[in-house]
Amino acid sequence: MSQHVDPASITPVDSPLTYEDIMSSPFHAGLFTPTVDQGGVAPDFTLERVDLPGANVCLGDVARNQPVALIFGSYT
Repeated sequence: MSQHVDPASITPVDSPLTYEDIMSSPFHAGLFTPTVDQGGVAPDFTLERVDLPGANVCLGDVARNQPVALIFGSYT
């Protein structure tokens, strides 16, 4: 069962882009397509730690020493 979603409800008010901008952008369309196969190596990236504001963690640094499972989702 499909549910209608109002595009305005999923675009943050402070965003310079509208839902239509994102859906029609080739750059953003590429973000919807996985580029790593299951079991493949993820590209390296750095993120700010939520438990230590101002501190970063780099995937490459962690993965060098131990296996890493990436789980993406919202915590808000």
